[in-house]
Amino acid sequence: MDLSGSSSQSIADPQLAAFIEQENQKQRFQSIVHTLTEKCWEVCSPSISSRLDGRSETCLHNCVERFIDSSNYIINKIGQEGS
Repeated sequence: MDLSGSSSQSIADPQLAAFIEQENQKQRFQSIVHTLTEKCWEVCSPSISSRLDGRSETCLHNCVERFIDSSNYIINKIGQEGS
C-alpha cells in the first residue's frame, strides 16, 4: 500500500506530507527486511531445526552484509547517474 497515492493533488499540510513520507519510508524498510529475510533464509537454512548452528549463523550474517553492500552500491550508482 503506497500512501502517496496516485492523485495529482498536492498535499497542502506540510505535517501531513512529512507523516506520509515517513510512513512510505517505513513501508520500504519493511519490504527490504522481508526480502532480506526470505532470500538469506532460503540460502542459509534450507532445513528447519530447533536450533541455529554456527554454520547457518555465519551464512546468515554474511548474506545480510552482502545484501547491504549490494544495496548501497546500487544506490550510489543511481545517485552518480542522476548527478
